[in-house]
Amino acid sequence: MMKTFIAVVLVVCFAYCNCQDSTCVTSPPREKSIDGQSDAQPTDIQGQIDEALKNDDEVRLGVDSLAAERALVFQQDKFIYYQDTCPRRLRYITSLYVNNGSGKFEKCYVVAPYRQRVTYAYCGGTNCYGNTFYKSQCIRSGWTRMQFWVWCPTCGFKLIARWYPQCCSCYRWTPCLATVDDVKRP
Repeated sequence: MMKTFIAVVLVVCFAYCNCQDSTCVTSPPREKSIDGQSDAQPTDIQGQIDEALKNDDEVRLGVDSLAAERALVFQQDKFIYYQDTCPRRLRYITSLYVNNGSGKFEKCYVVAPYRQRVTYAYCGGTNCYGNTFYKSQCIRSGWTRMQFWVWCPTCGFKLIARWYPQCCSCYRWTPCLATVDDVKRP
């Protein structure tokens, strides 16, 4: 008798919790595109940046300062005792388009991108929630404002800031089931 009562209570609770959502979501949210590229910088551009850095102590010190600050933040733990359902991979921003002041956008290059650690999270994977009743997908989250130095071929060094995601989160939704009203009759 007691087992039957507990089973009924659990079924009612399960049904109640799953019927609370009045909206039907058919897919994960659309992710905002990343402002920048992670291609390898051309060697001639790296040479021009290095040459310009030799003549600009302020920018060189600024890059060193940002690199030292982010070195402390980005140290990873050696011991991980959990399994992440949405593992992230960090990619480095190496170039992006910046307004050159005259209303036009110019391709600029991140100065020492691996030292400044201008990164964004790359997420992959579906069914991260682990429940077959829900659909789920890993999406970018944890958007952080990052300030960093870039070099533009026509206007030189600029200190800019952009928002980039640093984490991945599991987003779940309930698949929509057709109701009698949704079915079109002949």
